[in-house]
Amino acid sequence: MASSGLPTLSTTGLTRLRSVLRRRFVAAAPAVALAGTLLTATAATAAPATPSSYQVYVWATDVNLRPCPQVSSACAPNGGARLGRQYVVAYCQALGGRVVDGPYENAYWVEVAVNGQVGWISAVYVRGGDNNQPIPGIPGPDSCV
Repeated sequence: MASSGLPTLSTTGLTRLRSVLRRRFVAAAPAVALAGTLLTATAATAAPATPSSYQVYVWATDVNLRPCPQVSSACAPNGGARLGRQYVVAYCQALGGRVVDGPYENAYWVEVAVNGQVGWISAVYVRGGDNNQPIPGIPGPDSCV
């Protein structure tokens, strides 16, 4: 059989690829559901697509909502707001202070809205991302206001 010149994946590589694709599919599910809702709305009630149309799932509990993308005394949590095991509206993501929690680490932060408050959470606590990588499908820092 002639070689196509393309690299081949080992069994380990295929397993890892499947795992990454599965996480990305799960992360995209809320956005797909929201898109379906928007598409079935009538023209009179349909809202224009905005950055707030993105949703992410916060998999951890007691995640602090912070006024800036870092963990420091200058960036203390907003009024005791804590998130956990819930979907929240996401606006954008940007690089900030590195967060390490067990095997997870990331310097990306996601700006979110929950219970009428807007703030930042570490990408470590958002389902669908990989260590030291942005969350797929969420706009980058140019979208942050």
